[in-house]
Amino acid sequence: MRAYHQPAVLPYKVEDGLTPFLSPAALDFLYNMRQVELINNANRLSVGTELENKTLYDTIMGAVRDPKLVPLTNNASQAWNIDFFLQSLTNTAQDPSSTVERVVGARFGGFEKFKASFTQSALAMFGNGWTWLVVNESGTLSVLNTFNAGCPFVSVSMKANTGINGVTYASIQRAQNQRTVARVLPVLGLSMWQEAYIPDYGLDRAAYVNNFWKVINWERVEQRVMSSFNSGM
Repeated sequence: MRAYHQPAVLPYKVEDGLTPFLSPAALDFLYNMRQVELINNANRLSVGTELENKTLYDTIMGAVRDPKLVPLTNNASQAWNIDFFLQSLTNTAQDPSSTVERVVGARFGGFEKFKASFTQSALAMFGNGWTWLVVNESGTLSVLNTFNAGCPFVSVSMKANTGINGVTYASIQRAQNQRTVARVLPVLGLSMWQEAYIPDYGLDRAAYVNNFWKVINWERVEQRVMSSFNSGM
């Protein structure tokens, strides 16, 4: 029997919103409308492929190497991103533990410098995308931007002689054999899609990012960081 993807249950009530970050209406749109649409698309697009019974993660990893499966990759990837983003939040204010401050701060020269670097990267995003805190396979923390529906653990590399000028979406797709998977584990993610911030903030992205810091589930972040270290990343 085919197993269909479904939105994961959130650790808070959507109807309560995430004060002061997301209003109930904005959160309802992201979770009950956008997320449901993406998952329904991923379910539909995976029918008849070898990926139709895979997890979203395995679907992304399997589809990203096949240019014919770009629509499936995009929908599965954005669904995974939104879930990771929403699962990283809480309606109960938390301060990062001394462990998080020490581990993250050690990489960036202080915890406040990490926040500044993350914020700068998020506000530098042109168009839609995501800002992430990731751990690479050497155990190093870094801030990473991905564009559109890009997942942090998937990267597209192109031939060395491909310049910036003249690069097209089609040329990226033709580089199928050049596709690689970056071994990084995300521990925190922020949507910089207009659909996430415009309902509550209009074009004031700085206020949106500032309020993001007030609803992060730092316990979840710490679990991810320590798990990545223990897994050998």
